[in-house]
Amino acid sequence: MTATLSTHTTTRSNTAGTNTARINTARTNTARTNTVRSTTAARAPLGRLLLVNLGATVAAGVLTEAWVAVVPATGVDLRLGDPFGDPSDTMRLPGGACATSIAMCMVLGTALAVLINLRARRPAYTYVVTAAVLTFVSLGAPLVSAGASGATKLTLIVAHLLAAAVIVPVVARCLAGRR
Repeated sequence: MTATLSTHTTTRSNTAGTNTARINTARTNTARTNTVRSTTAARAPLGRLLLVNLGATVAAGVLTEAWVAVVPATGVDLRLGDPFGDPSDTMRLPGGACATSIAMCMVLGTALAVLINLRARRPAYTYVVTAAVLTFVSLGAPLVSAGASGATKLTLIVAHLLAAAVIVPVVARCLAGRR
């Protein structure tokens, strides 16, 4: 807040004009400066956001493939079928299936992150909430896989959660503007 003081001198005279008195009046003018606090965070640069998404995708793909490669050593047969399909028609989970699925989903996930970065008032928070909801929805796919054992379904659910645990915090951190 800025204040300025200005002095004005006024001369008054009576009807005869002989007696004059000077009255000094002081006026205080206050000029208010409005401080507008921005509610929008600085946006993440597009190139950085794309690279972070790419790195998170690769890391999540490697982690989930390692998880799916280790699980059969415990005796779990990773066989699954079509969602709501014939339980007798199953196939073994091929190598690279998790990484490929993550890469395909992250094309849309990256587009979603870019859109959120451009439009949302709080991009990191919006991304985390959206990604949490989509992760929860994605858990339905292993649950409805026909012919998959309980251990296979659990293995795939853990793979989904591992991918989300890698991708979501890294991308959210980038959207929040932290390195």
